[in-house]
Amino acid sequence: MATSQHFASSLAEAISAPRPPRKSLRESRRLTGTRGAIVAAARQLFERQGVARTTVAAIAKAANVTRELVYYHFGSKQRVICAVVDDYVEDLVETVIVWNESRAFGDTAGSLRKCIRLFRYALYDASGRPRPMIAVLEELGIRDAFDVRATRETAECLSSHIAAEYAAFHEVEIELVFEMFCLVIFGMVGLVKVQPGIPDEALMKVVEQTLRLDMVPLEAPSEASAASR
Repeated sequence: MATSQHFASSLAEAISAPRPPRKSLRESRRLTGTRGAIVAAARQLFERQGVARTTVAAIAKAANVTRELVYYHFGSKQRVICAVVDDYVEDLVETVIVWNESRAFGDTAGSLRKCIRLFRYALYDASGRPRPMIAVLEELGIRDAFDVRATRETAECLSSHIAAEYAAFHEVEIELVFEMFCLVIFGMVGLVKVQPGIPDEALMKVVEQTLRLDMVPLEAPSEASAASR
């Protein structure tokens, strides 16, 4: 039991280490090539049969590489686990990036509705069941550490890039923008835990009121006015 607690503590510390903010929304942190194949194989096995029952040899076989190559790239099973957790974080941040690319100018209400829907489906399936990554995180005992890490990186993405686009056409009525995004993300995760059946419209209202969003639709600016900004 003590060994298990030490492992969870060590793992939580490893995944909590802050990473530099993204320079742009085009920056992807997914591993590619052989390292990416190993992470993808490990992720599938962890979700299917659990972390404890998954050996490095099994990961190597699923990735179609040798066991020695797994150790060459990652050094240990714990580092493979950390890479899988990184991949889970990237899932959530990429959800925000995809949402941003799909937004229609001036339609704050429609954009917020899509954001809530994507947030919900990133964590739960259509039946309200938690995504497989939740069971993996809970088995590892790092759900809280993951929530902190994912919230930090998602809030950084929102405050550093997307909030600036909003501020170009709306008055920002809150201070401490990064901190407020952290509050909203943590609050939404907790609220959906407490009230799994809460409707999207209610979540929208919570976000709107917390961030004091301007929900009045805007017309797209003319080319001349856009160029002058």
